[in-house]
Amino acid sequence: MEERYDAEKIEKKWQEHWEDQKIFAVNEDAGQPKFYCLEMFPYPSGRIHMGHVRNYVIGDVITRYKKMKGFNVLHPMGWDAFGMPAENAAIKNKVHPSKWTFVNIEYMKGQLKKIGLVYDWDREVTTCKPDYYRWNQWFFIKMYERGLAYKKRSFVNWCPECETVLANEQVIDDGCWRCDTVVEQKELDQWFYRITDYAEELLKDADTLDGWPEKVVTMQRNWIGRSEGVEVDFDIEGTDKKIKIFTTRQDTLFGATFMSIAKIHPLVAELVQDQDVLKRIEALSDDPEEKEGVDTGFHAINPLTGESIPVYAANF
Repeated sequence: MEERYDAEKIEKKWQEHWEDQKIFAVNEDAGQPKFYCLEMFPYPSGRIHMGHVRNYVIGDVITRYKKMKGFNVLHPMGWDAFGMPAENAAIKNKVHPSKWTFVNIEYMKGQLKKIGLVYDWDREVTTCKPDYYRWNQWFFIKMYERGLAYKKRSFVNWCPECETVLANEQVIDDGCWRCDTVVEQKELDQWFYRITDYAEELLKDADTLDGWPEKVVTMQRNWIGRSEGVEVDFDIEGTDKKIKIFTTRQDTLFGATFMSIAKIHPLVAELVQDQDVLKRIEALSDDPEEKEGVDTGFHAINPLTGESIPVYAANF
């Protein structure tokens, strides 16, 4: 027996044994209890770092524990290889995106294996391969055929550096989460899904999420955003335009003294003629904690009282 433990030699030996014997491959045994463990796929944009390790070790521990408890555990790995991150990295490094992506995948895969994480590599997926994304396309077509996917113009968070749309969660301190470039509001044609058609079903099933932290379940309910109320049309004075509002307290409409709309509302660009006013509206803070508003100069008619009330462009 060697006096000094050779970690690299021993680890390599057992990792090769695990792979040769397919220790972590899933057997399709209907009589064995099943458990599915999945961490977010990494972008193959470079090298594995400690942030990846922290995330994937958690899944590794859960997988090993469940296997020891007798579960047939499916623990796959894949690569989130489509989209702008890979393309921008390829442009920066002056190489074709395909070559850049697959070279990184092989390197990062080797890193994950050296760490000793227990994945069923027979079920590896790569999202930029046709055998994977054809099912994304199939799902989209089915949703479109059923009227669940539709296109309309909308303002979006736009990163001029990455040249892509960002979710609200990807905007940090008014900057892009990838490159810190200041994010702009840009009007584009966008695809939307009628997720609200499933609001009741989703809210009902939220109560069945065993083991989920209550704060996470509450976040899910808030994202679904179900609310009961009525829609009311306010005529815009001197025009044939209307503003449709939603309220949960229609009894309070009798006391309405003003109306606020988003600074990106289409009527702002359509009805506000004063350029100084438009500049003040554009300069409104996007921070909802600091409530601000600018008088647009046009008025709405309260349908219950007939009174004319000013319309403000606001950030709340």
